[in-house]
Amino acid sequence: MLGPIVRSLLKLFYRVELRGREHYEAAGERTLILHNPGSIIDPLLIAAVLPHRVTLLADKAFEHKWWMRPICSLTDTVFIDYSSPAATANLIRALVEKKHCMMFHSGRLANDKSYTKALEAAGLMADKAGATLLPVRIDGAALSIFSYLRHKVRRRWFPRVTVTLNAPQKIELPAGMPARERRQRMSVQLYSTMAEMEYRTTMDNRNLVQMLMDTVARCGRKFPIAEDQDRKVLTYGNLLLKMSVLGRAFHRIFKDEERVGFLLPTSLPGLVAFFALHAKGHVPAMLNFTAGSLAVVSCCHTTQLKSVLTSRRFIKLAELGALEEALKNAGMRMVYLEDVAKKLTLGDKLGGMLASRLRLAPSTPSEKPAAIMFTSGTEGVPKAVLLSHRNITANRFQALSFLTIGAGDKLFNCLPMFHAFGLGICTLLPVLAGIRVFLYPSPLHYRIVPQLFYESQSTILCGTDTFCAGYARYGRPYDFSHARLVIIGAEKMREGTRKVWEEKFGVALFEGYGATECAPLISVNTPAFKKFGSVGRVVPGLEYRITPVPGIDEEDTGLLWVKGDNVMLGYMRAANPGVLEPPVDEELAAAFAEAGEGDDGSGWYDTGDIVHIDEQGFVSIRGRAKRFAKVGGEMVSLAAVEDALKEIWPDSVLGVVTIPDERKGEQLALVIQAENVTTSRIAAHFASRGISPLWTPKRILCVKEAPLLGSGKFDYRGAKDLVMGQKG
Repeated sequence: MLGPIVRSLLKLFYRVELRGREHYEAAGERTLILHNPGSIIDPLLIAAVLPHRVTLLADKAFEHKWWMRPICSLTDTVFIDYSSPAATANLIRALVEKKHCMMFHSGRLANDKSYTKALEAAGLMADKAGATLLPVRIDGAALSIFSYLRHKVRRRWFPRVTVTLNAPQKIELPAGMPARERRQRMSVQLYSTMAEMEYRTTMDNRNLVQMLMDTVARCGRKFPIAEDQDRKVLTYGNLLLKMSVLGRAFHRIFKDEERVGFLLPTSLPGLVAFFALHAKGHVPAMLNFTAGSLAVVSCCHTTQLKSVLTSRRFIKLAELGALEEALKNAGMRMVYLEDVAKKLTLGDKLGGMLASRLRLAPSTPSEKPAAIMFTSGTEGVPKAVLLSHRNITANRFQALSFLTIGAGDKLFNCLPMFHAFGLGICTLLPVLAGIRVFLYPSPLHYRIVPQLFYESQSTILCGTDTFCAGYARYGRPYDFSHARLVIIGAEKMREGTRKVWEEKFGVALFEGYGATECAPLISVNTPAFKKFGSVGRVVPGLEYRITPVPGIDEEDTGLLWVKGDNVMLGYMRAANPGVLEPPVDEELAAAFAEAGEGDDGSGWYDTGDIVHIDEQGFVSIRGRAKRFAKVGGEMVSLAAVEDALKEIWPDSVLGVVTIPDERKGEQLALVIQAENVTTSRIAAHFASRGISPLWTPKRILCVKEAPLLGSGKFDYRGAKDLVMGQKG
């Protein structure tokens, strides 16, 4: 009698909707149900919508809980002591006998360590019992009063709940594999399945402002979403009001301009201005103010900009007077935030107040551009990269499906907004996900950043190896005591940086990999699955393939191509201003055309990186395709030479470039921030390691400050100019 009443009440109050019922039928009779736990009523919700009664394998600790009674009314509940060594055998027996089973234990699976253990146990059970795995996604229950996140999210009495059944999975592993490796491979396979499920069921196809409005409705207008070094706090309500008022003023000023140059730092005004442009459908072109006047002017011409939005205060503090003058001389109209604020009309204010109260958002399609980024220009003139709303949104959900980040975290963002990671992951992800963010304009202040990280009680930091090494040098041991997740990318993580963070701060570093063209995350190590020396596993929703590279014979190694929701709309090049060139693999298109198949190769992006991907999916970068030299007929990886040199000078910033050589075609040149570096010392070290003499740089340039880009990457183009200039 209790069962039908409970089922009716759930459907009435939570409006529970079932999606993907056909997958339940396809799973077969013997099925193990896996779900993403968010509340204690999860098994109740699943049991209420499934067509057949399921067996719940519940933790014995729940046996006498009052709230288990309604759950037991809808399921055949078997209580098992998960801490007992015999638990696995009991679980397998129950799965064999009861046909449709679901696990429910006292640990919360969103915790990485518990998650991997539970997945490993589930995989072992399914493997031994010959069962099919049925991944289930529950949306909405984590916002209820029964949520596991009761101290981290704004809860509601009766949120709408959707239960999505995904395609069933079978554990398929080679026979004869050692038991330990088999368990590990099962865990990795299931982790990938659950991450893919989470991404596919959370991916949103709306524009950035529409998603911001949803987040405000969920978190509330009083939620303090952003803070800066002046201790000014921006609530969601203030953000909506300011962006709505400014948006109306911007639309009047930039009325006939789709694209607007954006020359502002990582700051509260910068955050408000970004969304204000979007409030009326304008696309910000994120100009790299550290790239130099010629590069910035080139970027403006490439994207056919007419106006640049900036701030008089920022121009003065950052000493960008020369850049400002160059932009004016190039025909750009400079629009200053201070002037816009002084000229706000009564219509701007009243219209903005009404729009913010009604949470009005533009109807811009998600396939339209949301931001224009620019490549670093290390190997030529910067290219414009057009990222759509869908690209940025996809990368947000791809990151959140791999990384456990919640409302209890605070992300410290000191990366510039003109950098894809600084904008997409460090600014837009937290603001759109309801995660507090601390904004600071420069990652180069090595003494200040650690202090502010501690004072702001931040828990997450993203940066480069160079930046993190600087923070470790000047930071106090307690400055990163709150750090829970530190991710570095853009350049290879040095062993010395990893060690000093572990020894001085007790914090593990997780290396990731991305590209501006991918908005930007491609792969990342996580607390659940990590491998030192790799850049992690490819994020869900991103296809990849490896194509051979002449001269590189290592198995599963070659040029990395990717395709997915986060891959850019395309390039605009200086040679063809304003014309969008979508990504395409022309060789693949030609091969399909020859075979009479319809694939045109569109959407595939050539990362330009030579990578190795192992059996578990971990990506290791061997070097840039363009960063290989042919010396004496042998292919030499410049990245590998740099790694070998860092064994001698682990704390020095260095880079290897190629210069012409009449006899051997090319020769290697080293630019290093150190003193007394000699060819003989390098040759002796290489000889002791059995490294080819061809790897020894023939030219060495010692500098007081190595050339770096604003993103923290080594400036290879600048380094080559230095070497060639010295040679001349």
